Amino acid sequence: MKNKRSFMWVVSLIVLAMMVLSACSGGNNGGSASQSPSDSSAPPASESSSPPASESEGASGDFCAEGSDPIVLKFISWKDTYTPLYDLFHQKYPCLTIEQIPVNSQPIMEIIASLEAAGTPADVTEIDSDLVAFDQNGLVEDLTPYIDKDLTLQGVTLPKGFFDTMTLKDKKLAVPMVDVPMWILVNKDLLAKNGLEMPPNDWTYDDFREYAKKMTNPDAGEYGLTTQAEFQMRLLSTKAIADGHAANLQYMNEDLTQSVMHTPGVLDDVKWLKEFVTKDGSLLSNAEATAQGDVTREFINGKTGFAIGGDWVLPKLKESAQFEWDVLPFPKGKISQPGYTIYGPLALLSGSKNKDAAFLWLSFQFTKEAQMWKIDQGANASIIDPEIDAYYEQTPMWQGKNFAAVQIAKQNAVIQPGVTIPGWNEYNWNNILNDIIFGDRDINEIIPETEAWNKKTLELRETLK
Repeated sequence: MKNKRSFMWVVSLIVLAMMVLSACSGGNNGGSASQSPSDSSAPPASESSSPPASESEGASGDFCAEGSDPIVLKFISWKDTYTPLYDLFHQKYPCLTIEQIPVNSQPIMEIIASLEAAGTPADVTEIDSDLVAFDQNGLVEDLTPYIDKDLTLQGVTLPKGFFDTMTLKDKKLAVPMVDVPMWILVNKDLLAKNGLEMPPNDWTYDDFREYAKKMTNPDAGEYGLTTQAEFQMRLLSTKAIADGHAANLQYMNEDLTQSVMHTPGVLDDVKWLKEFVTKDGSLLSNAEATAQGDVTREFINGKTGFAIGGDWVLPKLKESAQFEWDVLPFPKGKISQPGYTIYGPLALLSGSKNKDAAFLWLSFQFTKEAQMWKIDQGANASIIDPEIDAYYEQTPMWQGKNFAAVQIAKQNAVIQPGVTIPGWNEYNWNNILNDIIFGDRDINEIIPETEAWNKKTLELRETLK
């Protein structure tokens, strides 16, 4: 209830501010203008109610029949390169147009409140915090009834446990907008300069460390690892799974109820990565990287051997890198070789005036044309389909690259948790490890912080029953 009251308080403040602005505008209808930052040239949204639910079940012609009113769907998103996908959606549903509402570092709940207060509510949103808070504030729809009748989603095969990280109390609160895999980016020129061959796909964490040492040459300003938080954010918690020290990413236990970040095995993993800085010299601390002009913070500079990358780095690398690069899967540990993937939650907002039309944008993500487009950008497929699997070998994205590593990353991927874990935003796994690995914070501070959060998340979980 506290979160609900907080959200309504934000809405009230925004409404009050808009009334004041309207009164000061001299009757120019400033308060009724669209609050969208987008310069969409699409026709205005229809004021009529959304079509009956049954109309959203069929093909595009069933929804956008001749004479259908045009609908503009407001989509709150970080995606600044997705215009081609919006166009594909419009081709499939000619009466529907996506208008992106940029996030611009503003909390998404505030954007939702602002649009609600303006009388132009958003329809669909990406999620920037835990889904629990969005559900408690009544902001997102349960997708279960929509999914159960949708022909697209009923016609595809999804991986086992596909909705697990986005389901709360039997409610499916979101679908993945995109499945973002992680890889180790490799500077092949720096390998060759040091007389090294491209590592095999079954390389180990010991191999990873040795390669990093051999590519380090401080006199030339060259280092084994890029100075980026991604190494502790992605690689370290994946290593904990690979070595049997944790069951899930971010050091979570099997049922995602407790953190094991304070246990001896994980603490040893943290010490292992810290030694890249303090012992091997293959990874610069934040202070050292700054002192050297921040050159080692960007893999594309060509001064570092390894980096962690996802689909967002690929276009720039393909366009601008002045060296030969490739990808490798995350290394093998003592018991397994897991990978790391991120689901970007995509939710239908309860304040939408066009829910059935808006759900079509969610459903469209699982069509073959959308899946292939995302593969072209470097993402994983979200559906299991032989045609989609074969497309990996056809896409220009991976021509001439280590395609087998891409397959391994997809097959071995472990999904990043968090969106339905109570109190996830208060779990300080990220900042504290940054301060330890790249700074001088005491590793022992992990123990009381983790114990305190474990207690807090259990208490919050009890309130949700």
